[in-house]
Amino acid sequence: MIDRRGLLLAAAFGLAAVAPAAAQTAAGAPIETVALPAASSPLVAIRLQLDVGSIHDPAGKEGLAALTALMVGQAGTQKRSYTELLEALYPMAAAIEVNTDREVTVIGGTVHRDKLADYTALLEEALLKPGFSPEDFQRNKDQLTAELSSSLRSNDELLGLELIQQKIFKGHPYGHSPLGTVEGLQHITLDDVKQLYKEHYTRAGLLLGVGGGYPADYVARLTKDLSALPAGERGRKALPPAPRVEGRNFTLVQKQTGSVEINFGYPLPVTRADADYYPLMVANSFLGEHRSLNGRLMNELREERGLNYGDYSYVEYLETPPRVTTPPPGVPRREQYFSVWIRPVVPGDAQFALRAGLYQIRRLRDEGMTEADFKLTRDFLLNYSKLWAQSLQGRLGFQMDSRFYGMPYYIDEIQTRLPKLTVADVNAAIKKYLSTDNYEAVMVTGNAQQLKETLQKDEPSPKTYTSQVDAKVIEADKVIVPLKVQPTRIDIVPVAEVFQK
Repeated sequence: MIDRRGLLLAAAFGLAAVAPAAAQTAAGAPIETVALPAASSPLVAIRLQLDVGSIHDPAGKEGLAALTALMVGQAGTQKRSYTELLEALYPMAAAIEVNTDREVTVIGGTVHRDKLADYTALLEEALLKPGFSPEDFQRNKDQLTAELSSSLRSNDELLGLELIQQKIFKGHPYGHSPLGTVEGLQHITLDDVKQLYKEHYTRAGLLLGVGGGYPADYVARLTKDLSALPAGERGRKALPPAPRVEGRNFTLVQKQTGSVEINFGYPLPVTRADADYYPLMVANSFLGEHRSLNGRLMNELREERGLNYGDYSYVEYLETPPRVTTPPPGVPRREQYFSVWIRPVVPGDAQFALRAGLYQIRRLRDEGMTEADFKLTRDFLLNYSKLWAQSLQGRLGFQMDSRFYGMPYYIDEIQTRLPKLTVADVNAAIKKYLSTDNYEAVMVTGNAQQLKETLQKDEPSPKTYTSQVDAKVIEADKVIVPLKVQPTRIDIVPVAEVFQK
């Protein structure tokens, strides 16, 4: 999978965005393109975004889309083994990176323009002439299985962040990890991979992105070469509405761990393409901007009470939150969700921390934002969001995401919409979308049965402080401590069963 931390490329080289176009291939079928020429840049970024993700995994073969992508981008070709491919890439200081999410797969990388021709030849070879060797198939299947059974299960944060999505979207095509399931991967055959590749790696399903200091005729030449892909049919797979969450439903993951990880959330019928997204964006930043000390959650739970390390909220999916500080591109989705992430918490404070998080959402819903808080948060976002597209890959990726959503360039859209907002707009969106009445919650804990009993009793959870706290904290705690959660359902799941099937 793409390590987003590796996308630290040179910032703005005087990029001039060319309007996305549909380039005509030799075979007559158009390939959509996004071009960001930057003559002064020594780097070239290439992104092949395909309309295929985990929503295309057949039932019982979860993980097929991710495995197929690895068999294209991290496997041998018809001409050379994977080892030989890596040896060819190494002198270029480049790689073919792969990332599969629920709706799209992105394959590509960044290379110095002096090596562009050589890198392009290898990228085309991998995409157009995959080797599909049994050895690569088993290696990549084992890699995905290990990520599910070891990496995700062993990391409390990643476990909770993925599982909350599966609970929110239970029974929906989004309802399993893009990595698949352990049992699903076991049932996938090499023929399954070849069939999905044949059906979905097509010109119609491809959005080609190129940015940086490439030759003037490069996009046309690359597009012509990619016309070797089958034509395919345009149109994304139809999605049902997100499931309706009713009640306050808890999944407690029993795992050997010394802390408690808390996630809760519910579907949100808003994406970047919707007008309501932008006032929600401001409200969310005020509540709990990722990796920022500005949010009320962070200030109230961590700074004022010393409960834990991080307290954030989200109005859309954020990939690999433990590893990124700003939103990465390449994971556009037609269905989104609101969520809160509280991590890690001392077991004795888990109930109080949950209540404190719920209290802050209720408080924001009931009181709204003040004019001063609104202006401060809006101005922060207007500046902060510019940092999200510092790299060539980031700018190109957000351009391609915007094409997915059918909207103007996302970063520019923030600059256009936020200055027009009022505090009344934001407070109206808060009233409309923020709630603590119905949600799914995931808590990773070392004593699930004890936590279940505590939650069921729903008794007051006084917080003991080891140092003096502000009087306003004591006053707020008088509301938080007895706040009723009233769980509707509480399930206990051993960690060994998570992501199994």
